[in-house]
Amino acid sequence: MDQKKTTLIWLAIIAVILSMLAVNEFRIYHSPGVQELVSQTARDREMPNVFLYRVSVWLAACGTIAVYSFMFKDNPAYRAFQNALQGCATGWGCVLVSKQILWEKLLLPVGQGFSSWFSEGLSVSSFSSILLIIPGIIGCLWYFQYSKKHFWISRIAMCVTLGAGAGLSFKKTFNELMPQITGSFKSIWPDEYMLPGASFVQRAGLGFENLLFIVTMLSVLTYFFFAFERKSVSLNSSANLGRWFLMISLGAFFGNTFMTRLSALIERVHFLVAEWLRLVAM
Repeated sequence: MDQKKTTLIWLAIIAVILSMLAVNEFRIYHSPGVQELVSQTARDREMPNVFLYRVSVWLAACGTIAVYSFMFKDNPAYRAFQNALQGCATGWGCVLVSKQILWEKLLLPVGQGFSSWFSEGLSVSSFSSILLIIPGIIGCLWYFQYSKKHFWISRIAMCVTLGAGAGLSFKKTFNELMPQITGSFKSIWPDEYMLPGASFVQRAGLGFENLLFIVTMLSVLTYFFFAFERKSVSLNSSANLGRWFLMISLGAFFGNTFMTRLSALIERVHFLVAEWLRLVAM
C-alpha cells in the first residue's frame, strides 16, 4: 500500500471519528436530560455558560488523548500539549512565586515595617520586618548570572543558598531519623505498661510482630554492611534473608506505584466517557 492510500485511509478514519463526535455533541446539546446534567456540572464548576464549559472539557479531552498517543509513537500532537503544559506550569509558577513569596513574604512585610517605623517609631516587629531586605538583596544577586563580567557576584547567593539548604536538610533528616531509630527498639513480649488489660493472645500477636520487625531490620542492615567480608555462616544467612525482605518490600512498592498509575488512568478514562462523551452518568 503506497503512501497516498495510507493517507486517504487515515483521513477517512479521522472524518468518521469527527462525525461521530459531532453527532454526540448534538445529542448533548439537544437531549433534555443530558442538557440539564451538563448545565448543573457547569454551575458546579463555576462556568459562566455551558458553551465555555464544553470548550474546557474538549481541551482537556484533546490534551488527554494527545498525551496518551505517545504510547503509539512520538507525534506533533503530544509535543504540542507537552510544551503547552510546561508553559502553563511555568506561568502559573511565576504567578505563585510573585504573589505568595515576593509580595506576601517580602514586599508587603517590608512596606509595613517602614510604615510602622515612620508612624509609631522603630520597634522590634518593624525592625525584624525591615531586615527582610537582606534576603531580598541576596536573592537579587542571582540575576548577575546573566552578566559575564559580574558573574562572580551570583556565587555569593549560591553559597548562601547551599549553606542554608544543607543546614535545613540536616535538621530535617535528623528530626526524621531519630524517631525512627528510637522506634526500632521494640519489646518482644509487651508488658502490662505497654498493653494494659490485653489478653495473652493480643500480647503474643504484638510480640510476634515486634520480633518480625527486629529480624527484618537486623537482616537488612547486615545486607548493607560492607565494612568486612561476610565469611561466617550466620552473617551470610542474615544478609541473604535481608535480601529477600528487600525484594518483598520493593515488590510492594512497585505494586503500589502501579496501582497509583492505574488509578490515574481510570480517572482519565472515566473523564473521557462520562464528562466528555456523556455516555454514562458521572
